[in-house]
Amino acid sequence: MKFGGSCLRDTSSVSRIRSIVSVERRCILVVSAISGVTDSIMGAITGRLSEKGIESFSRSLAAIHTGMLSEFCSGEQLRRHTDEINRIVGSFSRILFGVYYTGELTQRTKALLLSFGERLSARVVAAAIDAGGRRTRVFDADALPLLTDNNYENGNALLKPTRRKAGPKLKKALEEGLMPVVTGFFGTNGDGHVTLLGRNGTDYSASVIAYAVGAGRLVIWKDVDGFLTADPDFVPSAKLISELSYDEASELSYFGANVLHPKAVEPAEEGNIRIRIRNMDKPFSDGTLVTSGRKKTAGIVKSVSCLKNLAIVRVYVSGGGFQSGTISHISGFIGRAGVNIMSATTSQTCIAFLVQSSDLDMAVAALRDRTNNGIEKIETERQVALMCVVGEGLGTTRGIAARVFTAISKIGVNVGMMSAGASRAAYHFTVKMNALKSAMNAVHGAFFGD
Repeated sequence: MKFGGSCLRDTSSVSRIRSIVSVERRCILVVSAISGVTDSIMGAITGRLSEKGIESFSRSLAAIHTGMLSEFCSGEQLRRHTDEINRIVGSFSRILFGVYYTGELTQRTKALLLSFGERLSARVVAAAIDAGGRRTRVFDADALPLLTDNNYENGNALLKPTRRKAGPKLKKALEEGLMPVVTGFFGTNGDGHVTLLGRNGTDYSASVIAYAVGAGRLVIWKDVDGFLTADPDFVPSAKLISELSYDEASELSYFGANVLHPKAVEPAEEGNIRIRIRNMDKPFSDGTLVTSGRKKTAGIVKSVSCLKNLAIVRVYVSGGGFQSGTISHISGFIGRAGVNIMSATTSQTCIAFLVQSSDLDMAVAALRDRTNNGIEKIETERQVALMCVVGEGLGTTRGIAARVFTAISKIGVNVGMMSAGASRAAYHFTVKMNALKSAMNAVHGAFFGD
């Protein structure tokens, strides 16, 4: 079971977690930092540091967690857990002082510092469960280890090595009647240095741990009911989806449905592990089940998702359609600049790349110096959104695309870039940001009758 920061707001949230897991016979918990803590650590390490500032922040960090402990523990138990929190905060403080004195914050050090929110929250959750009568054991993900590649900010888990190293330790704890509490969000590379799994990466951590122990199910506890037929901020009448395939969940997660980390599906699919998304405020609701089943619905389309605030880079080339390697050649310039390409389409004279608006200037700068490499002209378009239509059977059912684009054309919205066929369960297209809400409602209404 994974509990994210939205499920770790205060002592009442931790009490609810304790109540939920109390009925589980064999269960591993993977936890995020207490809500707001990672952001505060980020602010502290990237702001203007001073000795007094570091001391003050460290005291407040300790106070947040020891204050929660005092709601669950007393006497010797409270003293022991408080000492552990203070030890961890002391380690954090010494590293941050090192950054202050050297004036250098490397990616490696930044990743290590940002891992402390989870290290602290795991101790609080474990203490609360211990106080309720269940024995726990805390596992820091870098000590297990949860192994990753060398990407310090957005690491990719090494599944089989993690299963070999971490799986036996966690299984042994379960056999001893203990409830393992594992830190989410980070792992470690082959050199033993902390790597992060990306923002909101605890979903991914939990999926990797589930794979490592051969779990039968993975429950992701959130503050939402599960996957919906659309973003309710755009479509208030959006409905809960009861079941999705791995492919459908993966597409929705990548293309804007902020319910599950996009990488979390892969380990679960590899281990054929059922994922259940559930709302901690509604513990008896079924939420959304994600499985290997490819269940089609009558209308085929199960959800309409979107990514906002994107931009298009159009690169005009001479005879691009006839030259081998043109797309990889040009996309390589963009990729080496650290820009993620969300989507791409091509024609004889132009290749269009979809990127985050915040990356647009970097992408253009990477290309402008390459005009002697076959690039004739570069054009950009801001204020773009990407809409994605998802459902098993999209690629083999006639008439779905016609219904989508008929709905769009009826409200006078123009479609920009379009991609179909890359996935059996999804296709996507761009619209202007100012038309996104009306387009979302039009397509949703065409399939769900709103």
